[in-house]
Amino acid sequence: MSSLNEPVAKRIATLFRMLSSDYEGEVLNAVAAMKRLFAAEGLAFHDIATVIESCNGEIEELKYSDSDAEIIFARGVEKGRAEQVRVQEGPPEFYDADGRPRWNAIALFCQKNHQRLRPAEQGFVDDMAGNTLWREPSEKQARWLLSIFLRLGGRRQ
Repeated sequence: MSSLNEPVAKRIATLFRMLSSDYEGEVLNAVAAMKRLFAAEGLAFHDIATVIESCNGEIEELKYSDSDAEIIFARGVEKGRAEQVRVQEGPPEFYDADGRPRWNAIALFCQKNHQRLRPAEQGFVDDMAGNTLWREPSEKQARWLLSIFLRLGGRRQ
């Protein structure tokens, strides 16, 4: 039996999947293409059957190797440590732990310090203080509110 290199194995797998087609013509074309590919590669259907039998019934694509498991575990530990540090530090007053702005807190800060703002900005901040209780601001509103917040001494996370 010839060995299966990866490109050949992938082509065989693609053709094999085509056998599940609801269209008889596609199934027959897949079988004919497999026969041509096997002849070109010096393989036979019996060789493919041997490969299938020797995999102990496990689907390789769904199985992780030990090195895959170690990498996944290490990433999880690293992520857990990073989240633990964030929880210990505590999120800032105006931002969630994931860095997303707390729009209502920002709007209320601006409202409390709005004496330095123009009348249009004061009206906007008052509206946002109420609106952000129920929904997040639009992208344009968020940019304007954040710029006011920063001018009034707020910090960007």
